[in-house]
Amino acid sequence: MSIIEKKILKGLKLTNYNFKKPPLVVGGLAMEYYNIRKTGHDFDFVVSPVDWKDLKKMYPDKINLFGGQNEKDIDATINLDKVHVDLISTLFQFNYNYLSKGAIKNKDYKIIAIDKLLMLKTLGAVFNNHIKSIKDQQKIVDHIVKINYEKKNI
Repeated sequence: MSIIEKKILKGLKLTNYNFKKPPLVVGGLAMEYYNIRKTGHDFDFVVSPVDWKDLKKMYPDKINLFGGQNEKDIDATINLDKVHVDLISTLFQFNYNYLSKGAIKNKDYKIIAIDKLLMLKTLGAVFNNHIKSIKDQQKIVDHIVKINYEKKNI
């Protein structure tokens, strides 16, 4: 088992929850999976609507609506601060079902497709002017170009 697989499984275990559908790995964990950069200190997972419903009951005091009144206004995340796990319902109103399209499937989790990862980083870079997302955006583009040119030289 690879180091990144161990990190992902550790993050899932820290939730103390048995997922009904494999969570979608996003953020730094996905970046590390694709060998773009090492992950940071936290674990980011987009969860299915059915899991989100259960997780809200399990962690009602950990829901972050980012200043909105409800989940339709804004994105929603459950922040398990003590263990550095973010369980995400939506990012820029894109949910699990949309973000999982093209994902790499594993028994216990899915890895977001690189084009969807680039989309999320671009939204963060452009909409929020998030410096880390701007840097990640460039790294993902560099990675895609490198991979595509390596394929042509085979």
